[in-house]
Amino acid sequence: MVGLPNMAVAGDEDVALAIFKDFGLLDIPLGQVEIEMPDFSDSGKSVPLSVNVPCTMTGLDYPETLAVYAARNPRPRIARAHFTPLCAQPKFSTRVRIDSYQDVTIVVRMASGEVFKGVRKVDVTYGACEEAIASEQFPPGWSPRIRIAAPETVAAGASANIRTIIGHPMETGFRHNAQGLIVPVRIAEWFRCFANGELAFSVKLEPAISANPYFEFFLKVEKDADLYFEWVDTTGDIYQEQAFIKAG
Repeated sequence: MVGLPNMAVAGDEDVALAIFKDFGLLDIPLGQVEIEMPDFSDSGKSVPLSVNVPCTMTGLDYPETLAVYAARNPRPRIARAHFTPLCAQPKFSTRVRIDSYQDVTIVVRMASGEVFKGVRKVDVTYGACEEAIASEQFPPGWSPRIRIAAPETVAAGASANIRTIIGHPMETGFRHNAQGLIVPVRIAEWFRCFANGELAFSVKLEPAISANPYFEFFLKVEKDADLYFEWVDTTGDIYQEQAFIKAG
């Protein structure tokens, strides 16, 4: 990373170890995973990522866990998304921090137990650079701005496109303050969406998720849905928002 020359980066072996810790497997076959990312990006600070796993979303034919790894980032794991039968489509979108030319690997565990992966090469001119000296991003009384985009009404049984963003700096833990001390990691480390009190979709975030984390996903609306969203900070603080969708 520019401005952070002493930072070590992960390698293929670190990715393999992270995948083994998450899935208990070393040899994972390639499978049908559709990964949308730009072939080339001038900056790795906020690179769009969309993942789709073609399946029926019925019975056990849905992606229970979808994990994202990067072979040249300081930490190999980027995020783990968790789907449930309340999800209408096997896809989600976010924005990630990527450092240099590398492979981005997506590992999927289906609810049936099948595990497979997809790989996408990404080229970044400048990595996820940050100022080496951190400014104060969490002044006293700080609270994030949250925005939710959800349809007010959908046909019963149809898919609802949900988009969320939270104004959180996602301090990575790789920078120093003016006194030369490491600024501790402070990120929104969990995102969860509940529908009528039941967990529908969640993501375990790592520091490689871009500042101001963005997620897009799809919910199945069989009946009127009270939606509750929460982001859990590393401090233990929980930020909340709500929405309502009427099944027309």
